[in-house]
Amino acid sequence: MPATTPEELLEIAELLAERGARGFLLSGGADASGKVKMASFSDAIREVKSTTDLQVNAHIGLASGEEIRKLVRSGVDSFSVDVYGSDETIREVLGLDARAEDYLRVVKQLQDEGAFVAPHMCVGIHGGQLKGELRALDMLSPLMPKVLVLISLVPTKGTSYQDVVPPSKEMVMSVVRSAREMLPETKLTLGCMRSKKDRASEADIVMAGLDGIVLPSARTVETLKSEGYSVKKRSVCCSLI
Repeated sequence: MPATTPEELLEIAELLAERGARGFLLSGGADASGKVKMASFSDAIREVKSTTDLQVNAHIGLASGEEIRKLVRSGVDSFSVDVYGSDETIREVLGLDARAEDYLRVVKQLQDEGAFVAPHMCVGIHGGQLKGELRALDMLSPLMPKVLVLISLVPTKGTSYQDVVPPSKEMVMSVVRSAREMLPETKLTLGCMRSKKDRASEADIVMAGLDGIVLPSARTVETLKSEGYSVKKRSVCCSLI
């Protein structure tokens, strides 16, 4: 649902609360500098948090330090921050004049403000190939995030990548294994934004070192149970698992 003003956000939040929702993702299109302009909604978010039990997960892009402080103080429950390891990917795929360190800076500033941060990394974002994923993990390692959400490139109609082959099972598994080794205390989750053409590979990807998976197929759940996994279902955003 679009909320182009703080008033609209309050109306939508009230409607969601009445319907029994547990929370929502607050996001939007990034501007030419990579920001998702959300700080102007901080007062509305604060009201949502004070009048409902809704959990708010905010996807903020390259927010400034002051914007981060406003949003943290508004009561946002969790922050989703994209991370990259390749400056070339940021230029060529995102079309932004930014660096991998700029995204890491957002993660660190959120942590410094005491916020719960769930970095997101898209496997194969550079045309379906691995480029910078391992560097991104290396950059994240000193920050020891509590959660890391892995997603993967979804070839999307109408984009320059519509005919790209999504990253293979082996590519995703290699990133999962590296993440498990480099971030041993971090909860690793496979998020909802991923190619679902090969659902048969989901169980293998989980067994490579994941702690959770969003929207698994019934076959995946059955396979994991047969392998001795204890499967717990939770109706929450991947950033809050």
